[in-house]
Amino acid sequence: MKYFAYGSNCNQAIMEKKGVAFTSAEPAVLPGYRLLFNKMALREALPSGIGFANINEDPAGEVEGILYEIADDSLGRLDESERYPDHYGRIEVTVSSKDQSVTCITYQARPDKIADGLRPSRNYLNHILAAKDFLSWQYFEALDKSQTFTDDCACCQKPGEVVFIKEDDQLHMLCQPCREARLIWGDTRGRRLTVAETRAMMTQLVEGGPGFSSVSELVQEAIATKVIDP
Repeated sequence: MKYFAYGSNCNQAIMEKKGVAFTSAEPAVLPGYRLLFNKMALREALPSGIGFANINEDPAGEVEGILYEIADDSLGRLDESERYPDHYGRIEVTVSSKDQSVTCITYQARPDKIADGLRPSRNYLNHILAAKDFLSWQYFEALDKSQTFTDDCACCQKPGEVVFIKEDDQLHMLCQPCREARLIWGDTRGRRLTVAETRAMMTQLVEGGPGFSSVSELVQEAIATKVIDP
């Protein structure tokens, strides 16, 4: 069975995580549609402003993605992951792949599950960008520059683009600098820092602090002042 993916399933690791078996993956283009991020998340853990990928008819549009050959017994798992039939409908489309027209299935959001003003999270967008080798550079660049969901960082409190981090079954939103600092500080400490510890280091030692000559010095000061546990 042929399946055209244009959203997070462009990341083959996501397909494997969902248990959707496929035997081939090829670049494909869907003409007559355009990509939108207007599918409401409708998940308790996610902010209401988050948008998932969707396609809408547009005679002048094109949507790039991956054409998978999936096992017939994987369709049920794919339907479940796409929240079919309540959130997405399954439709038949014709894509161009290797200069051939191929009829396949794909998913389109139900009209009552879309809204204006939504934006994808950086995490979600990165799943599509994981298909870089399957996308034209123009399409990849345009996607990478898409406006993403913004909010206040849980650590530095500054507004901007955030990434979602799951900790103790809770989602936290961190800006990219705080996320990277958390990883570096954790590597230096020898264990992963919690979001709370990262927040404490950011607010008590980094912002407006005296400055440190090295990451190691910063971490040692955090331990000495009990900002983080030994």
